[in-house]
Amino acid sequence: MSPAEVSAGEWSDYLGGPDSAQYSPLADITVGNVSSLKVAWTYPLPGNGQSNGNPLIVDGRLYVPWSGGLLALDPSSGKEIWRVEAPGVRMRGLSSWTDGRGRRIFYNCNDRMFAIDAVTGKPVEDFGEKGSIDLKQGLDRDPAAIKRIESQSPGRIFNDLIIVGTTGGDEWNGPPGHIRAFDVRTGKLRWTFHTIPHPGEPGYESWPKQAWKEVGGVNNWSEMTLDMANGILFVPLASADYNFYGVNRGGDNLYANSLVALDVRTGRRLWHFQTVHHDLWDYDLPQAPKLLTLNRNGKRVDAVAIATKTGYIFTFERRTGRPVFPIEERPVPKSDIPGEQASPTQPFPTAPEPFARQRMTTVDLAAYLDPSERQRIKGTIAGLRNEGIFTPPSVQGTLQMPGSSGGTNWGNGAVDPRTGRFFVVSIEVPAILRMEPPSDKPRSFFTGAEADNPGAAVYAQNCAACHKDDRAGQPPAIPALKGIASRLPAAAVRNVISRGRATMPSFILKPQDMKDLLAFLGFAKLDVDRATASAPAAGPDGAATPGALAKSGPIKLKTGYNFLFSKQMLPANAAPWSTMTAYDMNTGRKLWQVPFGELPGLPNSGTLFPRGTLAATGGGLLFAGTQDRKLRAWDMKDGRLLWQGPLPSVPGGVPAIYRAHGRQFIALAAASYDPAIAKMTSGSMMAEGRNSIVAFALPEKK
Repeated sequence: MSPAEVSAGEWSDYLGGPDSAQYSPLADITVGNVSSLKVAWTYPLPGNGQSNGNPLIVDGRLYVPWSGGLLALDPSSGKEIWRVEAPGVRMRGLSSWTDGRGRRIFYNCNDRMFAIDAVTGKPVEDFGEKGSIDLKQGLDRDPAAIKRIESQSPGRIFNDLIIVGTTGGDEWNGPPGHIRAFDVRTGKLRWTFHTIPHPGEPGYESWPKQAWKEVGGVNNWSEMTLDMANGILFVPLASADYNFYGVNRGGDNLYANSLVALDVRTGRRLWHFQTVHHDLWDYDLPQAPKLLTLNRNGKRVDAVAIATKTGYIFTFERRTGRPVFPIEERPVPKSDIPGEQASPTQPFPTAPEPFARQRMTTVDLAAYLDPSERQRIKGTIAGLRNEGIFTPPSVQGTLQMPGSSGGTNWGNGAVDPRTGRFFVVSIEVPAILRMEPPSDKPRSFFTGAEADNPGAAVYAQNCAACHKDDRAGQPPAIPALKGIASRLPAAAVRNVISRGRATMPSFILKPQDMKDLLAFLGFAKLDVDRATASAPAAGPDGAATPGALAKSGPIKLKTGYNFLFSKQMLPANAAPWSTMTAYDMNTGRKLWQVPFGELPGLPNSGTLFPRGTLAATGGGLLFAGTQDRKLRAWDMKDGRLLWQGPLPSVPGGVPAIYRAHGRQFIALAAASYDPAIAKMTSGSMMAEGRNSIVAFALPEKK
């Protein structure tokens, strides 16, 4: 095949390419023959390990991360070529670079970035220190105080640079989310963009004077996009820490919640747009910006579009940042938290129309609720502030819809560059933000009842807001902690507490507090002692817990992620709880919207909290794995479901579309099943299966 044909048949970057289109031009599989798709091969992950990685297919090999390390497979058969053992890898994809003579694969693990040889899987010894670099360096903070920094999203490659974001948790005094570019050959830092501006830099005036030394967050935990032709890096950024409380960080807080366009060669800011001023809602920009060439009134417009947690899409001209569709600053509700200066206005795009519901009242309750529970939830809603997506968190409680975990999320958008269409998967699960003063008293977070031992006090102060008083959690979003000592070793739980995981922030506990908490969770004394032998010290102010830190420091009120679930552990609002929406971005017009999958026994319900889903093809199809263990295919034109095939386990990553040995394949990680989490939730939501990498194709021609 010619180089052009090889490129068209590969999935050579995370999300398909540096443009993050999640699109393949391959058209062998079409609306007319998709019903003939069959499983071509499966690769069971060693030890039933997990993966939500988007496979990378380049140079005739398929590379994919999993919880035990990295794998190189034959993309036509699934046969293992090599395996790199690296326990603890939690990557959504991988990065690769070649100089024409050799190829390197990059991944993150345990706060380091590693480079390995793509052919052998061996470390690249001349990259950093014997194949890796320390990602805690160069962030304006003491590296020893940084608990977690490596991003699950892979870096973007431009020439001889790899540009990376960070994941630092959501608690006060975390690390800033500076964007950094490293040399792909040596690992040396080449440039840094300060997401929390330093003195003298643009945006510094939008923060308190010491914010650049104290405030964390404003990080790119999600995905970046490269305009290779123009040398522009588009970076969507998260909110500032602490989430939900901003008394300590007055001002608009640039570049939090902003789409920032950088000169990829130097890191110099070209333009930015802030989608939320002084964020109090955890409205991070969670998805890769999408590059589109639009036809606007007969003129060609090179555009970039970003979908948000609020359900809006903001669209800009790539080079200038000028809005393609008008954006209005509109008045929004005031905060009633003492000292909180919520922004008086927020930006609202006039088109396209939102892809998610942005308000919920008692009229919108689910039909499955029985009369007594319906009445109870009505009473709950009646007592909450409920004035739209920018209603500030409050002591009485604020209803969020679609919520900080709602709207879109990573991997949930794809485009068709031929037509200018944008496809977005969204989440619609309401949540309650109820601000509570942290306390050193051993009491229940919810009832105020006194806890009966020191471990219960630590749990009440730090864990109960999300995992609930009875440790039942809010599955599948937040796992239960009942019986966790029978499912996981104490060291693993201690590691999650100290470093955080997914949406859970990291916590700095005194060694004795960590021991008390693990004992309260049911671990034996010997296991606790072993797990805490090297427990991290308390913070610089001697705080025992984030609750105590809040009492002595700047955070006076906190809230957990309290989803409005019913006693069946399903959302209390009417389904669908996730949807897929199509837009014609040339006009900003919504074309269609359909439920995104379903829960078993609940037709058209949508699935719960889908992430890492969509891939589009030149055959006019949209492919996505759904939580009910199926790969589905929809018609791009009208959203009609054309085909669905069973998966051996729960999917959790973006599919990859490629050609190998003359056949078009769709490969994905059906590998999100976690036995520990599955025991915490309904089997109908997280059915047991064999975690595998799975590839589908049309039957081979004889």
